Amino acid sequence: MSDLTPEAARLISEFPARLPAEPVARMEALARMQAAEEAGLAARGVCPVSVVHPAETAATAAVISDVLPRLAEQAGPFSATRGGNDYTTWFFAGPDAERAAVAFVSAVTAIAPPGWVITPTAHPVFYR
Repeated sequence: MSDLTPEAARLISEFPARLPAEPVARMEALARMQAAEEAGLAARGVCPVSVVHPAETAATAAVISDVLPRLAEQAGPFSATRGGNDYTTWFFAGPDAERAAVAFVSAVTAIAPPGWVITPTAHPVFYR
């Protein structure tokens, strides 16, 4: 069962067909879309921070589920999160969004285990 409206499901299913078939051209198109999303967020005063936290383990589970949200709240108001099993992105908004994002990056960097990647982007960066 999906929470998507029929229109949203249709748009998602048609998305790959709108991309170039050739791999390099497809990657370039996706990079342009990512840049446009980042610019749109910046224009609205939203400062994203992505944290890639590979393969949750017993040692990192509490950090991911408890510590990261607490650090985000301490940094400043955030409007939303988005994530998967190996990353979470926080979207800081409001007049102090940039300061909050910088504070969050600093706090997470200080406690992040080796292998984690913290970036001021809406899309996670899995490798550096």
